Amino acid sequence: MTTVGLHVLHDADVKGHIFDVDGTLIDTMPGFLPSWYTVSAEKGMKMTDELFYCCAGLPLADVVRRVYQANGRDPPTDEDIQDFLQKKRAERERSEAETGPPPGIECVINLAKQARAAGLPIACATSGLRDVVELHMKHAGLTELFDAVVCVGDLPPGCGKPKPDVYLEAARQIGVDPSLCRAYEDGETGFQSAVAAGMHVIDVRDLDGYPLTPGLRFAMKQQRAERTWLSKT
Repeated sequence: MTTVGLHVLHDADVKGHIFDVDGTLIDTMPGFLPSWYTVSAEKGMKMTDELFYCCAGLPLADVVRRVYQANGRDPPTDEDIQDFLQKKRAERERSEAETGPPPGIECVINLAKQARAAGLPIACATSGLRDVVELHMKHAGLTELFDAVVCVGDLPPGCGKPKPDVYLEAARQIGVDPSLCRAYEDGETGFQSAVAAGMHVIDVRDLDGYPLTPGLRFAMKQQRAERTWLSKT
């Protein structure tokens, strides 16, 4: 497995496992993308696969800000962001009603099941909206697998990824020191968050069987080449 950062735990030293959800446990990203395209176009802007995957892990409001910035727009107001996200959610729900819920990512789910079989506590730390996260986890059969699910929305404003708060809270809820946790992520801001929390961080995108799209491959290459934040930790 590919480690991000300098902190590495041997398997015997890991006391807890913490997983991101979207793009890590569940293959939601391809299903989320069309709604970003549709609403961006409605507002006279363009979303690309590359921009979308480069935003993986960010709180949704920050993704909207990135879309405005990438299109040379003035920063959106709170009302702009709320309107964008309401329309995006409605479009995603409409699309998902036709296509069905997103599938689980088995190569990552298997790691969670192995941790559970070993008797170790496991949690989720996600930027997703709780009702959506819980619905998708239920459809993927994951609800009973995890001891805790922490969403960025549970935390005070300004505590989303790449800040460490969501991972620290997940570790607190399962009663494990963050330095003894192994975190599983698929997005750059998620890597930053888990590294800042002091965890051993795994990039799940390099696992055999992980679903890689062309846009995601481009984002991975670009972000790894520009990963200057890691040298500052």
